[in-house]
Amino acid sequence: MLGRAQINGFFFKMTKSATIFVFIIITSFLEVLSLECYVCENQEDNNGKCVNTIKPCEHNQDVCLTEIRWGSTPYWSQGAKKQYYISKSCSNKTECPKTRQQNMPLCTYIWYQDWKCSDCCLGDRCNYYIILCHSFYNPTDSGAVQITQSNLDMVLASNEVVFINFYAEWCKFSNMLMPIFDDAADEVTKAGYDTGKVVMGKVDCDKEGAIATRFHITKYPTLKLFRNGLPAKKEYRGQRSVEAFAEFIKKQLVDPIVTFSSIKELHDLSDEKRHIIAYMDRRDQPEYDVIRKVAASLKDECLFHAGFGDASQQMHPPGQPIVVFRADQKTSTEPDETYKGSLLNFDELSSWVQEKCIPLVREITFENAEELTEEGLPFLILFHHPDDTKSVKKYKEVIMSELESEKQNVNFLTADGGRFEHPLHHLGKSTSDLPLIAIDSFRHMYLFPDYKDIEKPGQLKQFLLDLYSGKLHREFHYGPDPVQEAIASDVKVTTPPESTFKKLAPSKNRYTLLRDEL
Repeated sequence: MLGRAQINGFFFKMTKSATIFVFIIITSFLEVLSLECYVCENQEDNNGKCVNTIKPCEHNQDVCLTEIRWGSTPYWSQGAKKQYYISKSCSNKTECPKTRQQNMPLCTYIWYQDWKCSDCCLGDRCNYYIILCHSFYNPTDSGAVQITQSNLDMVLASNEVVFINFYAEWCKFSNMLMPIFDDAADEVTKAGYDTGKVVMGKVDCDKEGAIATRFHITKYPTLKLFRNGLPAKKEYRGQRSVEAFAEFIKKQLVDPIVTFSSIKELHDLSDEKRHIIAYMDRRDQPEYDVIRKVAASLKDECLFHAGFGDASQQMHPPGQPIVVFRADQKTSTEPDETYKGSLLNFDELSSWVQEKCIPLVREITFENAEELTEEGLPFLILFHHPDDTKSVKKYKEVIMSELESEKQNVNFLTADGGRFEHPLHHLGKSTSDLPLIAIDSFRHMYLFPDYKDIEKPGQLKQFLLDLYSGKLHREFHYGPDPVQEAIASDVKVTTPPESTFKKLAPSKNRYTLLRDEL
């Protein structure tokens, strides 16, 4: 007969064995039921290892983690492009939120920055698919992307170039353009540009009034280009065809900076254009990314150039890149100027480049007349012979020295008198009378009495003051003021013609105008 101690020992051994057995059974059962996740590390896309390699997770891992990184290769190479790096692994509900907090809150594709985002999911192999941000706003149907208040900022932040059609459904010109614009968007999609490069979108301004107000839409349809989230200064005013739109997009994606391999190449730059020249150590410098972003926004205003390494080392101290402005020397007396601010500050650099590349005095052409007219400011115009650069330089000098404070009130322009003969005829002049100066107020044109008088300090400014005070308009209707008659009674009453440049404003045969301010 067994004693109590022996019985207790027997049951202890049995209980211990059973516990071990149950633990083995439970462990085996958990291994069978453990979470499985796809695993890979820094793969270039969601293929290969990322969709073929499966790992049973540990017992404390209850979610699958996906991380998406956008950046350049770990090693530097000349002209290296940014790309995706995808990693997948097992994680848990504690670590996953911490990982997400360290990265971007959403996988928002910003092409010009390095970024990293992550997300976790529940369920076996749930991280098979990954969602890159362009799928957040890119519709499955064809045509341009419908943009609303809810997705506008994401679309602008997620693409280098966004081309938007602002329309109204009741506008006949909008209805004529819509199928063409949608077809063009399909063509751009077929072109196979890299993700994040370009999107063509459309905004129904009746439904999205806040967007229309934000971008100052005054006519339908209005076609605006956005670069790096910022609206370009110039609207699209070209041909409205599928081919024209596709070609326009293609040109926008051309590298805005021309690389030079030696200083000698800079001697051959056009003296009719304005230039921004960057002297850099390497292409992978962060300063170059900022300059490239600025160039993309202002490439229509200036020509941008950059040299690296041996090509520019004699022009700047090692490790200190330099950016220089060179004026259009053929018609300007402006000196070269070196940028003195931070090359890592986009806003500061962009403001400086804009000031230099968009001159106080601009040339009006038939191509930009609609745009200039729409600004709504009176024109002070020098009409000159095409080969007469002397009068253009003198006119610019006077404007810069005496009238710069008036740039908010008037557009200072030069015009090829040969191309703009029609306004000359309205003034009773011809090309033989060039150079001459006139004001077009969009109601009437007024002739500056004698071009040579710009040499006299204050004469041209007084001409503008007479416009502001109404004197020029008053004399148009009633002749010279009485005081002027007493001094010179033989002064002939002039009859200035009506504005001719007003006719170059946005046409009612092309747009539905919400207001007519001219």
